[in-house]
Amino acid sequence: MQPPTWAGTVDTPLSAPDAFDVPVFLRRSSPLTPAPRPTPVLVGLAHEPWPQDTGIPADGAYLVSTTWRALLNATISVGRDIGSWITATPRLARHEIRARRYPLSAYLVQSGREIVPSVVYTHGTESSTRTAFGYHVGMTMAQWACQTMGLGPTTHAESAIPPGAAPCWDSTPSLPDLFGTHPDTSELWLVEAKGSRRLGMGPRAKGAQQLDVGALVPVAHQKVLCGTSLERRLFMMIDVEGDPPPGDPDNISDEETLEQDDNALLELARSRMLTYLALSSLPRNGLRVTAVGRPEDDAVTRRPPVRLLETDEPTAALRRRVAPGSDDADIRQQHGLDMLTGRIPGTDLMLGMSRRLYGACRELAYAERRVIERVREERPMYMDALPREVQRSGYAVAQRPERHMSDRAREERAAAVQEYARRVRTEQQDDQLRSVREGFTMGARGSWMHLIDLTPRFALPSEEGFLEAATSDTYLAVEEEALDLDTEVE
Repeated sequence: MQPPTWAGTVDTPLSAPDAFDVPVFLRRSSPLTPAPRPTPVLVGLAHEPWPQDTGIPADGAYLVSTTWRALLNATISVGRDIGSWITATPRLARHEIRARRYPLSAYLVQSGREIVPSVVYTHGTESSTRTAFGYHVGMTMAQWACQTMGLGPTTHAESAIPPGAAPCWDSTPSLPDLFGTHPDTSELWLVEAKGSRRLGMGPRAKGAQQLDVGALVPVAHQKVLCGTSLERRLFMMIDVEGDPPPGDPDNISDEETLEQDDNALLELARSRMLTYLALSSLPRNGLRVTAVGRPEDDAVTRRPPVRLLETDEPTAALRRRVAPGSDDADIRQQHGLDMLTGRIPGTDLMLGMSRRLYGACRELAYAERRVIERVREERPMYMDALPREVQRSGYAVAQRPERHMSDRAREERAAAVQEYARRVRTEQQDDQLRSVREGFTMGARGSWMHLIDLTPRFALPSEEGFLEAATSDTYLAVEEEALDLDTEVE
């Protein structure tokens, strides 16, 4: 039996130059009530371009142009903060990056400018697989959408407590997925992500209930419900409650936000811990430094989530001035950004970051180790459920015989240790804020020799067949040959 013609029967993976369009239906309501699901005809008619100014645009049916690189940037930086558990085993960060990256290309294919689910996803997988992928793509697209609206880094609600939230936040079930602070309005955003093959009203109504946190968050906040549906093609339904406050009339830039706001810096470092741990675990001869132009200041609009470097004039001008064989000092002398980069084994990805972000993430990793040390000291019984690698070498618990636990008991134990670690992390937040700021400042003033005892060799990944993207502090490139360059759709 053949699947219907719309069911992903094309076999063209996302292709260079990796551009495609996402229909986005945005509606406001108060109290938050999800709008009806658009019909396939309405999805096909969406054409209004997404406004370039920052924030949540007016209600409408938009067709947002984006790239595979933007989605990869989102999927690597969203989700529960697992840094506490892999700082002792940083090579696991590479595996987590693969786990987030490859489901997207396994079940999504490209048909012209549309992204559609593959026939394997729609007709060949088990329902549990579709459910798991729905969650994954829902979280990825929620992060992408919020970045498109200028939110920046987000924190998983199970990893920390939002600013201004009540202490009982960490013991409340059914929380929203993500939170973050919008740099233009300084307002807290609560974000719930939903995704499935055919996302209907039921899950979105439940998502609206999860955002109704009541007295848990007594400070002003913006509720954003992001729904991702895969039927026929990938599109989004975004529901927000009311109108957000106007932006800061002083229009503080991203750079000024990081320089002035310790919480914003901590959020950024948390969101990039996977990249830091992966880089810190790579063989030394696999590290390179590349030149990225400093973004041009724009007093009117906020920059997009990532800059595509093949069309970025500051980067092109910088690379014309930096000669082959240069090092990070030469890039700095040309007022450029010297990004440390490394190829993630087993992937088509090259990731990187700035010196100052590397320094901030390194100090956060040290702070996260202190969190686990305190958990060990105060709740040693929790260590029974942890792998030997995460336990302290020679620790008494590691000498105990293996205990047989049911899956449910292990889940309860894991939830208990996660909750206690979050509580300790909250109590040590001042230490984390101070540490991350010191690392950020030290990295900005130093060199890569100061940070990693190595002067990385200069390289231009674009000359090695990579499509590049960057922000002021992060770098991502995808190997062009790994994408299917045949854009014909059969």
